[in-house]
Amino acid sequence: MRKIAIIVCDAVAPPLAAEFGEYADMIMAGLAPFSQAQYPALFEYHCFDAVMQQLPSDVEAFDGFIITGSTHDAYADKPWIEQLAAWIIKVEACKVPLVGICFGHQIIARALGGEVAKSDKGWGLGVSINRIEQHKPWMTPKLDTLQLLVSHQDQVLRRPDSLELIAASDFCPNYMLGKGEHIFTVQGHPEFSLEFERKLIERKRKLLNEAQYDHALTSLELPPHSSVVMGWIAQFLAR
Repeated sequence: MRKIAIIVCDAVAPPLAAEFGEYADMIMAGLAPFSQAQYPALFEYHCFDAVMQQLPSDVEAFDGFIITGSTHDAYADKPWIEQLAAWIIKVEACKVPLVGICFGHQIIARALGGEVAKSDKGWGLGVSINRIEQHKPWMTPKLDTLQLLVSHQDQVLRRPDSLELIAASDFCPNYMLGKGEHIFTVQGHPEFSLEFERKLIERKRKLLNEAQYDHALTSLELPPHSSVVMGWIAQFLAR
């Protein structure tokens, strides 16, 4: 049994949470088929509320960490965000496997010396298309092109020297990053369902022009590789 801590960095909007659950619920549901079918009873989950400044004090008491998405800015100078960044440095030094999703991807990059900011390319919504630049041993099955659901304006504009590029696109050049065998981060949301994403787009409609809105909805016709990436995360944490 591997102890996995999910570092929760926001709450899902109540109408969506009532139907789809919170970020941790979606992550655990996405990993469930792999922990049940391939790694029976492998993962034991513990959730920590980062916004309330609740973080594991003994990082070596866990076998892995997952940092969730958030509507907060990873570059904001808020006490809980600065505390989380300092904690990430501690985790990285211990080389405990660390996964970052969306905001988690960004805050890990910030903590390790990268630059995160609002992108002048605007909203990334719907299904993003990315090139796989390198394959890690735990990235099976292999993909050359990755299609994954996204919901973000912020991006990692400059990746830290210590992080390798795993996947990229013209829209998001630092889409997936990693370090050795202990860090794996992704800008997209492998835990989201198509229906959840569709409702997110509707909720953001007033923030989008017609072209952005139409593009986001049309992109949902592409099948996202959500289960593949959740499988990668399961293999990454199971090693």
